[in-house]
Amino acid sequence: MKENRLKFSVDTERLGKLGPNFLQSKDGQSALAAGSLKGEDRLYLTLASSTLLNTTAFLPGKKLIEIDEHFDDAYLLLSGEVQIVQNEKTYKLGAGSVIGLSEGMVGLASKFSATALTSIQVKIIPFHRVDTVIKVLPAELRAILVTIIKRNLAA
Repeated sequence: MKENRLKFSVDTERLGKLGPNFLQSKDGQSALAAGSLKGEDRLYLTLASSTLLNTTAFLPGKKLIEIDEHFDDAYLLLSGEVQIVQNEKTYKLGAGSVIGLSEGMVGLASKFSATALTSIQVKIIPFHRVDTVIKVLPAELRAILVTIIKRNLAA
């Protein structure tokens, strides 16, 4: 199995200095308007500061998901590293990675396994809550979301 270096991670040191409510601040609004934050930075800051999502920690070796299992929760990795194994490839993901969101949103089984390599801290995105929100959206918007998610999974 071929092991790759860290495949994805945001700069948590830089983003941490901005503060938990940065996006709601005047400076944050200016940064958004200027386009100085990347999409993954905005996603990390938004989800990391969310009081609607629980934060938990897992020790090294914790299995988040196995191949062919369905996701009950998605995870935003706040710190640490997770190993993804898919087919004959192995990847490492760092802070800012979102694991299982697309698959869980459309009810697909995982095509990979995910295991904590180090101690990790995650925000848990429970699908029963997501389903509650999705069900009240207009049918057309739900269909658009499903189409976008499936396109992302196919890429």
